[in-house]
Parts: sequence; structure tokens; C-alpha cells
Amino acid sequence: MADRLDVWTYEIDGELEAAYDHSVTDDERAAAGRETVAQHLRSLVTANKIRAAENWSEKLPPDAEIRRVWTPRDPAALRARLDDDDLAVWSEDDVLHIVWRGTCEYPRISGGVQFLMWPVDGADDLWEASLRIRRLDESVISVYVCPDAPTMVAEREWRGKLAPPALPEVSELQGTLEEHRLTFLGEPRTIALYVPPGTRGLIPAVCLADGQMLAAFAPVVEAAIVTGTCPPVAVVGIFCAESGDGDPRSQEYLPAHDPERYAAHLAFVTDEVIPWADERFPASGVWLTAGASSGAVWALNAAQRRPDVFSGALGLSPGIPPETELHALTRSYVGGGTLESGFRWAADDWATKLTAAGAKVRHVEWAGGHDIYWWAQHFPPALTWLTVRPE
Repeated sequence: MADRLDVWTYEIDGELEAAYDHSVTDDERAAAGRETVAQHLRSLVTANKIRAAENWSEKLPPDAEIRRVWTPRDPAALRARLDDDDLAVWSEDDVLHIVWRGTCEYPRISGGVQFLMWPVDGADDLWEASLRIRRLDESVISVYVCPDAPTMVAEREWRGKLAPPALPEVSELQGTLEEHRLTFLGEPRTIALYVPPGTRGLIPAVCLADGQMLAAFAPVVEAAIVTGTCPPVAVVGIFCAESGDGDPRSQEYLPAHDPERYAAHLAFVTDEVIPWADERFPASGVWLTAGASSGAVWALNAAQRRPDVFSGALGLSPGIPPETELHALTRSYVGGGTLESGFRWAADDWATKLTAAGAKVRHVEWAGGHDIYWWAQHFPPALTWLTVRPE
């Protein structure tokens, strides 16, 4: 049995990282006389700084898309860069610099790039990360700095000068976006339902994992529908579990994590959510699945397991490659970012194996990472490809 108090090391994108059971607190580890996550991270910074200092004057290795670089920084210059803000993001050649002002043990960057921030020598409130990125000029990168307190999250979007323009968004929805509550395993589960404006005739629909993302997707989808670049599509967002023992999101989205709960959740979607939704808009009976990250794993596997219900799947940044033999009964739109190495590899594996099975597949990549910006950008074209079905 795995030691739940253990903290161990793995390597990703040339950086040593800490892995651990997120359900265990450092207080529990300390009480048991074990190494804490904070202690482990501090030990890794020294080794990682040596690597990053060597990278400062080096080009990216041919097989790498991103590497951390480091050189001593002048706190006064960084404060001038921040001015009155707490977060600054800028580029110099192929290096993206991120500086955050705040107080916590170890803030972490998430979004389009995901690295631990390092304290700036000579300053007790400055943290930095510098990243050499291939195709930086073409990239769009959401930057979230996540310190200890969730309410302190700082956010920026960095856009390269050669990055493709963002898809249009409506400033105010003309369609309807409502939240409802159904019951799953005896607990309330939030379901969001988006129905586009001016619907004439029957329309297809998509079941979106992590339905809380629908609020970010709906303005982009509606703009595409209104301009005619995407056909009218209803979206049913099934929120992930809000609480529970262990990791209920993984239990419901990853088939091998908890096969029983995964099957129960899939049955909830097909046998309860879809019939419920069919009564609330002019449904054509054509249903798709969609999701990102673990939600993409759910979407791709759900379409494979229930081709009698779902005719297509949209899986962006899937975290796990296919674990069973695949069939060609559904179409799949699969993608990953250049800056999310494991997810990019999994997306490529899904696309390769689906194609080998004879399925219709659209495989895409973007100059960016594990980023809701890119997921929203691919949502309308994916729905178009999955519903209009061009050959």
C-alpha cells in the first residue's frame, strides 16, 4: 500500500518537482516526524536553481518546448517593473518573466505555465520565474499566481505579437444560461444549461464536464453561432463534485481510478441528465461529449463506452492516454498545448489510436499550455466539426 505521508520527486520540463498525497496536510506530516512538502520544495529549489542558471545562456534543447532560466535579479528593478501592481508579466526575446509581490510560503504559477515561484534574493515579498519558451511570439499564456490564500490569486494574460487573434465574444448573452440542481448519489449536483438565441428547428447538444466552465465558454460559443461560424448547439454543463472523501472528480472522470463511481456518473449523465435536458430545448437527439484535462478523459471515454448515445467527443488536454481498445463509431476532436508536455503526449496518443481504429479524428495543437483560454478558443470550431461533419 502506498505511504500517504510520503513526499517524492519527479522531473518535468527539466525541473524537479514534488509529488505527494494532496489529502494529507503538512501538519499531519510534521506530527508524524515526516518530511513536509514545504521542506521538500525548499530542498528542490537549490538543485533547480543550479539547472536554471546553466540554462540562462543556453538555447532550448531540440526536444524541449520550455525550460526555466535564472540569474540574480535586482529587487529595485523588479519593483519598478511592478509599479503599483502585484503581478508583472513581460518578455525579453524568447524568455517570459513573471514577478509577483506578496507574502506566503511558496506561491505557484498555474494556467498556461505551471511552475513554483522562487523568492528574490534581497527581498522578503518578491517572487519570480523566468521561462524560455519555444514559439513565444505565437503564444497566448494565462498566468495565475496562486499563493496560500485562494482569495489572493493574481491573474494576467500574456499574448505574443504573432499570436492568432482571439475569437469574438458577446458582451451580453442573448441566449439563456441557467443553473439547476439534480441529485446524484443522494447529493445535489449543479447542472448548467445554455440554449442559443433564435433557435429554429431541432438542435444538437453537448454534455460538458466541469460544467462550471460553461460561463467562460458561452460568450464565445454564442458569438460563433450568431455570426454563423458554428451551428446552433445547446450545452449542458455538469458540474464536478463539490465535496466528498478522496478525489471525487477523478473518481467520476477517470475510468480506472474508481470504475464503479465512473460508471455510476456516466449512467447519471445518460439516463437522467440527458432526458431532463431533452425536455428543456428543441433537442434533435444528437448528443456530444466535451471536456478539458480530466474532463477530456471523461468525454473521450464516455463516447467510446456509449456510442449509442454520443456521436462525437471533444477532448482538450486529456491527462491520461486511452487505456482500452478503441472503436470508430464516434468522431473525436482532440488537442493539447505545446507547453503541457504530459497532456500533449496523451492527446497525441488518443489521436493516433483513434485514427488507427478507423475513427474520424481532428487533432490540433496550440502554442500554449493547460489553459482555459485555449479550451474556449477550440470549443466553437470543435462543435462545428463534430456537428456539420465535413469530410
